[in-house]
Amino acid sequence: MITFEAVSKTYRDGTTAVSELDLVLPSDQVSVLVGPSGCGKTTTLQMINRMIEPTAGSISWDGTPLPQIRRTTLRRQMGYVIQSGGLFPHRTVLDNICTVPTLLGWSRARSRSRALELLSLVGLDRSLAQRFPAQLSGGQQQRVGVARALAADPVLLLMDEPFSAVDPVVRADLQELVKGLQRELGKTIVMITHDIDEAMIMGDQVVIMRVGGRIAQMGTPDEILDRPLDDFVAGFVGRDRGYRALTFAPAAGLPVARIRSVRSAASVATGSSPAVVVDGEGRPLGWADAAHGSTLLPLGATFAAETDTLRAVVDAALSSPVGLAVAVQSSGRLAGVVSAADALEAVRRRRLQVAERHGSAVAAAPDDGDAPSADPATLHEEAGPPADPAAPRQEVGHPPTPSPDRRTTPPPDGAAPAGPADDEREAAS
Repeated sequence: MITFEAVSKTYRDGTTAVSELDLVLPSDQVSVLVGPSGCGKTTTLQMINRMIEPTAGSISWDGTPLPQIRRTTLRRQMGYVIQSGGLFPHRTVLDNICTVPTLLGWSRARSRSRALELLSLVGLDRSLAQRFPAQLSGGQQQRVGVARALAADPVLLLMDEPFSAVDPVVRADLQELVKGLQRELGKTIVMITHDIDEAMIMGDQVVIMRVGGRIAQMGTPDEILDRPLDDFVAGFVGRDRGYRALTFAPAAGLPVARIRSVRSAASVATGSSPAVVVDGEGRPLGWADAAHGSTLLPLGATFAAETDTLRAVVDAALSSPVGLAVAVQSSGRLAGVVSAADALEAVRRRRLQVAERHGSAVAAAPDDGDAPSADPATLHEEAGPPADPAAPRQEVGHPPTPSPDRRTTPPPDGAAPAGPADDEREAAS
């Protein structure tokens, strides 16, 4: 756990990058710092590995003040991922990944074995090991950067806008990669970004910062989307925050209705209701409608009935030519459909639940004239429509049935702790 207590950073020209920052970054979670340019995100991140030293306040790691830990000892327990990978252009992929293990004195065989293991972990073929960075795509370079940061099995991973230099498709893949690695490896990750959507996707905790290095709001993504504290946060989050908040409302429990399936669009009789065209394995291919003859209509998006979110259901209903969201099983087979009306009713129930809980929290708060607390514990709420997963399946057109630390304190590595004589130029070394 990283703890900031009244931390400020003011440069010699009088510029204040961070002002009296109080912040806790929990272990084994992804914390994302997001905000406009000049809000102090990068300064805050670089104070964690002592590339920059604060001018006031204290920063501690699991209770140990950072100045008591030598910079080299500190940094070798932290992975660091930057924009565009930051790879050494004159070294091969394998040698780039081996950088920190080599500094730690690992044997050549052990370092290379670890590097090859990590290539597979980040989704790269081992045949790329002897290539140079210039011979890789942007997405591949960023994956190598992640592998290099993980090479010595650090406890903490710092990520400085790691996906900003790649296209949206590659960015989505890399986001899923890092989320999967965090689930598998249980790393503590601190990430900064300008992109509020990326912050909401990646963060267990999101910290929105204002220019001048102050926290505007901190909480879980759904808390911030549902209840921004002020106009600045609401404007930064965006006008479509209600739709994005559905990302945190599970679809499990929605009434999934039966729907007729056919193997060919031409087999739908005149006057009959729409049917889903499926392949030989029962996977949906598109829609068939008597009014369009043998034309196969686009399927639209689909959603996983047990694991997806209300946002995916609404998107599937809106993209369907017949207004029905197609649900699929984990195998990809057709599970049924949810009508647009049922999806919107689930959204209505969720918004009512949020409003009622927000009203209860406000009523319970002490009337001392202060602004509402930004404490995540005060703002906490559960997302999702109040539905019973065991509710009977409904036919289309019928109303839904109502439902009731593994890290230990790092010791000094035999030399005296860094003191006031260490200046900021040395911090970058």
